[in-house]
Amino acid sequence: MAHEVNTLLERIEALLGGAPHVLELERLLTDGYAKALALEAERLRIERRMDGVATALEADLEGAKELSVLAERRASLDRDLAYLRERLRLLKERTRELRTVIPQPGLP
Repeated sequence: MAHEVNTLLERIEALLGGAPHVLELERLLTDGYAKALALEAERLRIERRMDGVATALEADLEGAKELSVLAERRASLDRDLAYLRERLRLLKERTRELRTVIPQPGLP
């Protein structure tokens, strides 16, 4: 999943640095929000799994290892989500600016 996030972030950076059409920005915003939702869903699954592992942890050394791995993955997802949300905020801001400054063909 990290590769997908990196690819999406590269697309965002390319459009932020260029002169894209509003429709391109909107398409990328949609893709970005979909990826953010997928990351949030994965994070929730990890949280639930962590709860289950923690409950059974008392007599299970392997559970402690799994809990550590899950905690690391959750922390990684938190970082990815925070960065993705910030870049999406900038992309949304750029889209708004373009809508007001540059007339876009095919849009009212």
